Amino acid sequence: MSDILSQEEIDALLGAVQAGNLSGASLEEPHKEEESQEPEIPLSLYDFRRPDRVSKDQMRALQNLHEGYARQFSTSLTNFLRTFVETQLIGVDQLTYSEFVMSVSNPSCIYIFRMEPLDGLAIFEINPGLVFNIIDRLFGGLGRPLEINRELTMIEQNVINKIVLRGLDDLRTVWEQIGAFTPKIDSYETNPQFVQIAPPGETVILVTIEVRMPNASNLLSICFPYMMLESVINSLAVGNWTSTGQATPETREIMEQELGDVGLKFSTVIGNTKLTIRDLLQLQRGDVICLDKPQNSDLIVQIGGRTKLAGKAGLIGRKKAVKITSVLEQEVPGCE
Repeated sequence: MSDILSQEEIDALLGAVQAGNLSGASLEEPHKEEESQEPEIPLSLYDFRRPDRVSKDQMRALQNLHEGYARQFSTSLTNFLRTFVETQLIGVDQLTYSEFVMSVSNPSCIYIFRMEPLDGLAIFEINPGLVFNIIDRLFGGLGRPLEINRELTMIEQNVINKIVLRGLDDLRTVWEQIGAFTPKIDSYETNPQFVQIAPPGETVILVTIEVRMPNASNLLSICFPYMMLESVINSLAVGNWTSTGQATPETREIMEQELGDVGLKFSTVIGNTKLTIRDLLQLQRGDVICLDKPQNSDLIVQIGGRTKLAGKAGLIGRKKAVKITSVLEQEVPGCE
């Protein structure tokens, strides 16, 4: 570039001064174009006060894990309260411990528990609206929550303590897919400001579950500090952990207990025959109908309308009975 400016350069400089733009690009000749332009890289903000210490894959694994926990806890609450209870996982989030404490009402129902052999403490918190709804239901009411929030009496604490123990036992069953853990209640507190299981800036995993009952719906939450899960967090990666879908012995036992009370229709088919409408209308008392089975042949036994067994007819006292002789591997045609 020469020491003497051309007229075009002078005009470009004057235009830049008037526009308030004195960058070097304004002094270049207007007919020159940039030879190359680097692509813009999208930027995202990073908050150093809230680092994401748990990866997305690990968060997804935690979500899948506690979706199964919500289903299992729903069964436990339904059996305990003798009413239909539906639980649904709302979300699994990571935030700071101070943010979790600020989200908990005062007073509340806060159980601090351990997950041996893991180090540290965790929180099982039940919203007061849900607590009094459960208490009213167990004490003979319709399950209506109280209008005024208050602390629990000793009798009410003993009642809720049984529900929390069931919830922790279900948590142990679900976490067996990762390892053997034993949740135990450490203490009970009502004021969240007095609960210090982690430093205020420590990352925690918050599991939020909605509990829906006939007359109310509210939340319960489980808070795991990151330093508590640090030793097993790598086991939560999708590549290392997947839900096998196999039931544990405890889950199988619960399912067998639930299915044990299900009623099924049990019937015995003595035999079959075919009649015309004319013969059917002319039947009188004392008439004999010939069936398609010999006298000493096995009878077909049906469960829920499906042929499953074979047996012999007989009597026990004055009651008619059937003795099972064999289990049929496949249905016998013509017996429906």
